[in-house]
Amino acid sequence: ISAVASYFRAMRNTLIFAGNSCPVLTGQICENLGTIPADAELTQFSNGETSVRILTSVREKDVFVVQSGSPKINDSIMELLIMISACKGGSANKITAVLPY
Repeated sequence: ISAVASYFRAMRNTLIFAGNSCPVLTGQICENLGTIPADAELTQFSNGETSVRILTSVREKDVFVVQSGSPKINDSIMELLIMISACKGGSANKITAVLPY
């Protein structure tokens, strides 16, 4: 199998999600990889509660969640953890957190 074929086979089983703190960076990563960010709904309610809905099936997929430490570091980390929990509940094969500085 050629390297290109192996790459595209691996990318078929890969999803990349963007946290609220860095959608532009996630878009650039996806553009470089030739894919698009996976769909998720991230909501912050007026009482500070964070809600995450994963709108794409993650079953048996390798998932990357891109979230940086923004000025609201506690909110960013909680959002990241909730996204990871949602992916784990959706039976993702592997979940990798990408935390650029």
